[in-house]
Amino acid sequence: MIKYVLIDLDGTITDSEEGVTKCIAYALESFGIRVESLKTLRKYIGPPITWSFADAGLTPEQIEPGIQKYRERYDREGLFEARIYDGIPEMLKKLHDAGKTLILATSKPIGFAKKVMEYFKMDVLMDDLCGAGSDTERNTKAAVLEYILEKHHITDKSEALMLGDTKFDVEGANIVGLKTMGVLWGFGSRESLENEGAAYIVSTPEEAAEKIINL
Repeated sequence: MIKYVLIDLDGTITDSEEGVTKCIAYALESFGIRVESLKTLRKYIGPPITWSFADAGLTPEQIEPGIQKYRERYDREGLFEARIYDGIPEMLKKLHDAGKTLILATSKPIGFAKKVMEYFKMDVLMDDLCGAGSDTERNTKAAVLEYILEKHHITDKSEALMLGDTKFDVEGANIVGLKTMGVLWGFGSRESLENEGAAYIVSTPEEAAEKIINL
């Protein structure tokens, strides 16, 4: 039986496309990398930001200043340029009422993650909020999940499930020995989730809640 549900943030709880892509573009353009369309930056929603900037063309020396430029805009306005996906509050309540322990598991720095969850009043529906410690500490999904397993003394991994929208969620869960339920309302695709080895795939928050309760 699933007792612990570890839930991704961007693309699973929040549709953060506008804020994240605008902040990435703001940072890239400060280094002369012109972004023709924000849609081209969607693939960078979810992965660790260091990977995203390296993939987008920043040199190793530019990544840290790029992160600072990103956060300059994100902390000012980007984190508010988001919305909660329809059905998410109901999903969280249903899982909570069924006795599940709900834990945020994001590779976003925990300070930003808490601000987002508090702003949208989602923090009150969760049992714990966990994220990256910094850009170099606990900065991958696998590291965040390991931290959660240790913090909550989860020794039977069959009792925990990762809920996320991209292959990075599945990859991180695979590394630590957890199963993943991939969601199709976020930024990933069925193909990428299946290829990475998601144990389950669902189309709506309602379906996710029902399936988790019955696992």
